[in-house]
Amino acid sequence: MPTVRTITEEKNSIFNQFLAEIRDQKVQKDRLRFRRNVERCGEIFAYEISKELSFEKEGITTPLGVSEDYILKDQPILITILRAGLPLHQGLLNAFDKADNGYISAYRKHHK
Repeated sequence: MPTVRTITEEKNSIFNQFLAEIRDQKVQKDRLRFRRNVERCGEIFAYEISKELSFEKEGITTPLGVSEDYILKDQPILITILRAGLPLHQGLLNAFDKADNGYISAYRKHHK
């Protein structure tokens, strides 16, 4: 499976800019931009992950006839831990829009 390291080291891309902005202290104070950049990274992750998934050929009827295209064989199931992972999860869902998805919720019991 692709990792942040393989995505950023193979060849520079817009992903590098999104990652740099996520790390930037000024951007971290702009909550909307920070969340959107995390979401964009999720979309890029989904694209890279899709390269490792199985596809099958399917006939698609178009206005000009039938086109043989490769369609994702099985939809992934996406699970995230609530709160911190939500923007990344949304980015993955933007790409895998037919995927089942779920959330894990947990809390810490702080002792005083």
